[in-house]
Amino acid sequence: MTVEALKLKIQTPAGPVYPGRGFYQLEEDALYVQIAPFSRDYRFFSFLESERVRFDLDKDGRLLFFELALARRRWPVDNHFQPPEKTEPVEIRWLDFRDTIIEPKITTNKKRTAVKLLFSVEKPRYNYELADSVILQTNDTAHLIALYVTDIIDDIAGQEIAAFRHAVLKQQAQAKQPVSQI
Repeated sequence: MTVEALKLKIQTPAGPVYPGRGFYQLEEDALYVQIAPFSRDYRFFSFLESERVRFDLDKDGRLLFFELALARRRWPVDNHFQPPEKTEPVEIRWLDFRDTIIEPKITTNKKRTAVKLLFSVEKPRYNYELADSVILQTNDTAHLIALYVTDIIDDIAGQEIAAFRHAVLKQQAQAKQPVSQI
């Protein structure tokens, strides 16, 4: 059975917006989008997938990572491509899991540095910042309409994504260190 409309639980964020970024793997012709750092708190538990898209979720339904397995040269250019400008930071839980989802319609900007995955033709009502460079649009009933990745960089042999993960982990470690008192 295929899930036709992905249901989300939307909450006020408990902390800062997650780091996020799109990494286009040149040798694989696939887009990898890191949403949160890999750690004990954010381990893979479940998935949602279509032929070309795979969402990896943790045990609490948070999106950790997703892959778009479609060569960038095959992403149709939309001359009017415009990600939402006004967004709200939120914490989102994906309520569906371990299932097949509908294949989204893919579009990109002229430079192919941003991509939109459209899951429904319904007009979006809300724009949410899931992570840096990752925006979700939903309807009134918290169903996913579209997902944007607005900052895609080219990557060879996973070097850029590895550097990104390392920088995020280093930043987290520094944030956990107690501040010395003067």
